[in-house]
This record gives sequence, structure tokens and C-alpha cells, in this order.
Amino acid sequence: MATKSGRGKADAARAQAGQFTPNSWAGLVLTPARWIAGFMFLSAFIRRVISQPVKLDPTAKEYVGHSFAHFLPHSIVITPFINYLVQHPHVLFPFMVLFTALEGLVGLLLIIGLLTRLSSIGSGLLSLGILLGSGWLGSTCVDEWQIGSLLVGLGGVIAVSGGGPISLDALLARRWPSLEDKGWFRLLFSGDNPQRTEGKGLRTSVIVTGIVTAFIMLATYQAFHNGLWGKLYNDSKLPQVQISGQSVASDGALHLTLYRSGGPDTYGAFIVAIKVLSQGKPVEVYTPKQISALPKSAIKNELKLSQAKVNHFALVLPLAAKTSISLPPAAPNLALSAGQELTVIVYDVSGQKWSAPAVVH
Repeated sequence: MATKSGRGKADAARAQAGQFTPNSWAGLVLTPARWIAGFMFLSAFIRRVISQPVKLDPTAKEYVGHSFAHFLPHSIVITPFINYLVQHPHVLFPFMVLFTALEGLVGLLLIIGLLTRLSSIGSGLLSLGILLGSGWLGSTCVDEWQIGSLLVGLGGVIAVSGGGPISLDALLARRWPSLEDKGWFRLLFSGDNPQRTEGKGLRTSVIVTGIVTAFIMLATYQAFHNGLWGKLYNDSKLPQVQISGQSVASDGALHLTLYRSGGPDTYGAFIVAIKVLSQGKPVEVYTPKQISALPKSAIKNELKLSQAKVNHFALVLPLAAKTSISLPPAAPNLALSAGQELTVIVYDVSGQKWSAPAVVH
């Protein structure tokens, strides 16, 4: 076995002769995967900066910040961070610019195989952030969780293998063979595993990476979808609305807060009717005509990036919208008794409905 001082030259000579070390073989085999992972990140940069720059325009409806707000309802671990950004759009914008730039840089470095280990770790961390935020989304299947988990695992695998012979890292090592003797080069760029001992270091790295990435995959699968035990669910399949702060005045004026806590991010919940019941019998019924006639002053949105509004037949609640609405009495000359117990029911155009108790004040 080559000594440490001569290992770089010996490995370079073996590579030139077609004799690869374990890491070289692994990096060579994973080259297509590295290119694909790199383009997935680079394409996000191209999409937002070149193809559709409107996605980074905070004044446009296509602004990616609106999609970022959709992460909020069921995100895990990083929920406080997402909530802060959504609540402070002036901070969210530079964050999105920085995030987009990092995606472009990481993607480019992976494709060309430069700083391969560092860039693959970066891709894994970016993917982990996306997974924790949006792994619950997917109207037809658990696609966001699948993509996020796969990219986290792929980032870990490429970090272990390095760039392989078809990379700029390898070109630098062939040009200056002594680089492979440098621990910082093997740690950040490519080359043999930094703690190599006749392949044992590589095996250990593979096992540790497999355990960590598998834990992330399985833990998020359970957290987002009950995929390991319990009843499997998909929070982004059907609209979900939570009712809070409901109160009814003696004349029937109704105030309540609606929070769109789940369902597809591609369209809103459409609230077409609201009923107030007393002992199971309706005392007030708000029709689509009455709901659509609500003035802007009667609708107060908590989030700037996800706002409810009325159209010609409904109150539209996009994903993550939290909205307080005030409705005038629906029935004339209504006189309710203070303390009277009521039930408020909110109806979606899909037929779904949500209810909450209320008391006359």
C-alpha cells in the first residue's frame, strides 16, 4: 500500500492506468446521478431567474413567496422559521434570493464535479429544508416527500463517493497529485475517504450515511403521512378549514376566524354558505349572494402572502390563509338571548363542512 506521502501520486497513477480506488469506482458509477441531482437544483435557479423572473417579483401573483406560505400549515421542525419569514415579507424576499442563488451554485458545482463533497452536503441540507417544509404537500400522491427524501439520500451518497474520475476535482488532482494528500481536499472536494483504512473507512461512511438518511426518510414519512403506523393520510388532498373566535351578537351579527389548514395548494377552499343553528334548527343562513357581497372592510387577513377574498359566488380561502370575517345579521328582526348556545357551520363548494360551537354575547 502506498504511504500517506506518496498516496496522491500512486492513486493518480492508478487512475491514469485505469485502476480505480473504491471511492473512484463509486464516484464513477454515481456520475449520472450527480449530474441529475445537480440539474434539479440548477433548474430551480434557471426557472426563477431566467425563464420566469416574475417568480422573484414580490408584487406578482406568481411570486414564489406565496408558495412558501403554503408550507406553513403542516411543516415540522422549521415551522417557527417559516412562520417568521411569512410574517415578515421584507425578510422573506432576500431569503428567497439567497436560497435561489445557493440552489444555482450547488447545482452547477455538482454537475461539473467541483467541491463535490461540500456541494453535495449543501444539496442535502437544502433538500432537508424543503422536505421539512413541504414534505406534506402533494394533491395526488406523496410526491413532495418522495422527492425530498430521495435528494437528501442522494446528497449523502455523493458526499461519501466524491466526484469520481469525471469531475473537475479529479482534474485538479491529476494536475497537482499532492492535493490528494491534503485532508482538506479529500474532505471538501473528492478523493479517497479521509479516514481510509483499506476500505473500512468507506464502509463506515456508507453505513452511517445510510442510517442517517433512512431515519430522515422514515421519520418524515410517519410525521407527514402516518406512513409507518396508524391510518395513512394526505393533508393536501381535501380542503381543511378550522374555525375559531366565533361569536354571535343578539341581533345575529356573526364574527369568526377561518384558517385554511390543509388541502391542495393549487386552489382555495370556496366557502359558499354559512349557517347558524340553535338546537339543530337554522336561525341564520348566509347564501353565496350574501357572502360574495361582503366588503373588503369585513375581511381581515393575517398573512399578506395568503389572503382570502370574495368572488361572484364564494369566499375563497387559499392554503394557509387565516382570515377574520364579520357578517351582518342574515335574518331581519332577529333577537337572540344572551348566553344562548349556537352552532356555526361553514360549507365548502365540495360538500365538506366544518362546525364550531358559539355563544350569543
